[in-house]
Amino acid sequence: MNDAEKQAYLAKYKEKKASGELFFPHSIGKDAVVSLFIFIVLISLATFAGVPAEPPANPSDSSYVPRPEWYFLWMFQLLKYFPGKLEGVAIMGLGLLIAVGLFGLPFFDRSARRHPRNRPVASLAMIAIVLVIVALSIQAVVTTPPQAEALVVTGSDEAKIAAGEKLFIEYCAVCHGEVGEGAEIEGQPGEFTNPLNDQDFLTTHTDDNIFNVIDYGWDSLGMPPFGLRYGGALTDPDSRAVVAFIRSWYVVEDETGAENLAQVETPSFNQHVKPIFDKRCASCHGRRAKGGYSVETYEQTMTSGDNAPVIIAGDAANSILVQMLRGISTPAGGQMPPGRPLSADQINLIERWINQGAQNN
Repeated sequence: MNDAEKQAYLAKYKEKKASGELFFPHSIGKDAVVSLFIFIVLISLATFAGVPAEPPANPSDSSYVPRPEWYFLWMFQLLKYFPGKLEGVAIMGLGLLIAVGLFGLPFFDRSARRHPRNRPVASLAMIAIVLVIVALSIQAVVTTPPQAEALVVTGSDEAKIAAGEKLFIEYCAVCHGEVGEGAEIEGQPGEFTNPLNDQDFLTTHTDDNIFNVIDYGWDSLGMPPFGLRYGGALTDPDSRAVVAFIRSWYVVEDETGAENLAQVETPSFNQHVKPIFDKRCASCHGRRAKGGYSVETYEQTMTSGDNAPVIIAGDAANSILVQMLRGISTPAGGQMPPGRPLSADQINLIERWINQGAQNN
């Protein structure tokens, strides 16, 4: 810049300064408007676009795909081109280059001209840098795979239960049955694992108890660990999804429904009796048919069992089933269910059904 240009610039500068605007309220007002606009944009993105739910941090999960925040994606992608030991060199070198560039900018460019058209080299360099950052960010989004485990456990409770069901069938059903009813132990004919869908089990075990068993295992019972940190295949969110599926078997006692049973004069097997059997008896006397007795179908309910028949149509008092429900000792055993007996209304309803002919109605 020659002396004439310098003098002209200073004159123009004084003119602009004399007719300029105040920092308050003009500049602050503009900044406030821009800040409000950015705030509205961020709130709108959070509301309508949402924030993807990532799985909790788990150092033992080797399948985790690291992905930084969006403003670091370009650097994340850039480091992919510096494999191995070169990655550290790139990190230090790039950081040092940026720092030197920022600190040295006043010394590198001492021109008084600020309009982009008067500074083609600087303007083109900045445009090139911005385009490279945008291109690397887009490439990082496209080439980085999504978190598969996050897809398993996000969403509504129903989605988590559905995901847990798939994992349970894949990893647990071989020993515990598809719905936790228990399965025959390999190499031990006639021996079954304890049911997990039993209401007493679900009542006395918290979600954390069940999670810890899945995660750590139970060696003395032959239960291997399934948590990644202990050599298994499940992440923490996966195990929580399995717990949600197991917990979905728990049915809260309906006190109102229990009271209404007393008002049912003509019980129906399918509407009144079978639901009680399914809820309180099928865990042991369903597919596993403990003691040879199964309540899976009406025919099995009436004819199966090592001491069959356990139900005498028209004679509830002499039916082994009723006697065991009331805690009376029989050749087939004592109190059933063994942990928590049926309510009086439930037993009375079953008695009425038997005394009325134990029909498949």
